[in-house]
Amino acid sequence: MPLAHIKTNLSPDQISDEFMKETSKMIAELLNKEEWRVTVHVDAGQKILRAGSFDPYIQFEIAAIKSFDDEADKEKYSKVFFDYLSEKLPVKYERIVVIFHRLASEDVGIKGTLNSILVKK
Repeated sequence: MPLAHIKTNLSPDQISDEFMKETSKMIAELLNKEEWRVTVHVDAGQKILRAGSFDPYIQFEIAAIKSFDDEADKEKYSKVFFDYLSEKLPVKYERIVVIFHRLASEDVGIKGTLNSILVKK
């Protein structure tokens, strides 16, 4: 259940629906998850100061169950996210931060129950 949250000072009109759909697909493929499990949430037009500058910036936070336990995997994913974001949006590499969150299956509620209960059925 990958949950991606993009916080940026880019204006909302710079973040297209197509970008969000492409991002969902990229995350699903990268993490080997079904796309129906992926959520992409964008907070655009935020007032963000990074390193003393208001230049274009992205904070890409991603949370998932059983995807971010291995440092080597996170390093690989980080590179993919940086490359993807800097290619698709007008933001320089040094103005992107990626944050990984590990989720336990029992910490995610879905369909009125816990993910940990659903995977047992």
